[in-house]
Amino acid sequence: MTVAELKQELKAYNYETLTGGDDSVAERCLQKAELWVRAKVRKCGVEPDLNDEIVKEALKKRFLYELYSYAENEDIAKDKKHDAIDILRSYYGNCVDKDSATGQQGGSATVKGDPVVHVKPGSDGWKGFK
Repeated sequence: MTVAELKQELKAYNYETLTGGDDSVAERCLQKAELWVRAKVRKCGVEPDLNDEIVKEALKKRFLYELYSYAENEDIAKDKKHDAIDILRSYYGNCVDKDSATGQQGGSATVKGDPVVHVKPGSDGWKGFK
């Protein structure tokens, strides 16, 4: 994926505003996005295929996050960050959220893991319900 391809994701004046007209800013944001995708997917024990359409979409979202974050537009950036992790999680599973040191799921409240359900069986002595 190239900066030229990613420029198409933004209106020209937005790109100009976010980068200050400096393509090296966008190149650095793309590098950071690629590193992030690689790091997340490696937690699953695989190397990401950056040509895969789903991985490309996650990469685009993370690029946009990095770009908006660089321009200090965190309110706009945060939804891009969540979209990127959601795309990777839907494709690779919850392993992208694992803590590398412990192997456990991340402790963040924003992490969406597998649902946890616990059903306690009824008893005969509970007001007639079983």
